[in-house]
Amino acid sequence: MKQLPVGREVRMLSNLIHRKINQMVADEEETLTAHQDWVLSFLVRNEGQDVVQRDIEREFSIRRSTASHMLSLMEHNGYIERRGVPHDARMKRIVITEKGREAQKRMQERLARFERMLQTDISDEEIAEFLRIAEKLAKNIE
Repeated sequence: MKQLPVGREVRMLSNLIHRKINQMVADEEETLTAHQDWVLSFLVRNEGQDVVQRDIEREFSIRRSTASHMLSLMEHNGYIERRGVPHDARMKRIVITEKGREAQKRMQERLARFERMLQTDISDEEIAEFLRIAEKLAKNIE
């Protein structure tokens, strides 16, 4: 059986998805990227807990330098604040601002529109099969 380039196809699809989402954001003059939205969504889901940079690195499997750069940009744009943690002055917890909440809500609406567009003419059964296969591919990588 011939080996088909599954990894290449997944990577190309991933690139197309990121490009389209970021284009939608740019068309609506938003400074928030899809990756930054994922961080804001993570902060909303973990509200009430002390979320620090290390948690972001772990959750999104990104390097410390990548997380640091992204969080600095998000702080500069007013989406998050970094506040001291009472038990460790060196650590800073990451808190979503009101501007961040509003931007995250707009982004969630965009992502819902994108999902509807992405799944056009694809049956529920086909979506379920794709998700089963994607899960198997992920397990094979681990």
